[in-house]
Amino acid sequence: MAEDQNASDLDLVRRIKRGDDEAFREMVDRYHARVYSLSYGVLRNSEDAEEATQDTFLTLYRKIGTFDESKKFFSWFYRVALNQAYSRARRRKPAVTVPIDDYLPRFTGDGHRASSEFTAWVDGVEDEVIARDLAERAEGFIAELPETYRDVIWMVDVEEMKPADVAETLDISIAALKSRLHRARLYVRQRLAEAAALPADSGSEQRAAT
Repeated sequence: MAEDQNASDLDLVRRIKRGDDEAFREMVDRYHARVYSLSYGVLRNSEDAEEATQDTFLTLYRKIGTFDESKKFFSWFYRVALNQAYSRARRRKPAVTVPIDDYLPRFTGDGHRASSEFTAWVDGVEDEVIARDLAERAEGFIAELPETYRDVIWMVDVEEMKPADVAETLDISIAALKSRLHRARLYVRQRLAEAAALPADSGSEQRAAT
């Protein structure tokens, strides 16, 4: 299936290189939603994400001639999209990120988690009702991560890209990807656990008080 997709992409690439505008429109239709989603994962703003998406396709049109057809188009194009998103992000006020190590679980000398409270909430956070209630918060917690962690968890867990494709896109080893993904997931799970620990009506009570 992946080979068929790459072959289809390459057919469009070759047609675009020959100046076929219809092929370019087909490429936009094929990848617009995914490029937008990837851009939004970086920028967290719909207007900025749409502009970064437009920049990505403009760059594609201008630089398609430099694409090495022996490579996988999908990975090359996603690197272009990431570069455009981060280029736009650098022009904005720097986003606030958190030191991920502060939220990773700590262990005692015998290998047990140092915080039993954390264990209880993390073990329960997979519950279907809790997961549904906290799903929207997860994206916000992902956005707090430094980009090296944010990119991998967004691509794998939100975009549902294959780890091998993500590693190729980011030009890192599978081992490095797995390490970053594991740490990013631990962070998000703990943040979800902390959110799950808040009373369900605390937000409404706070609004009523104001």
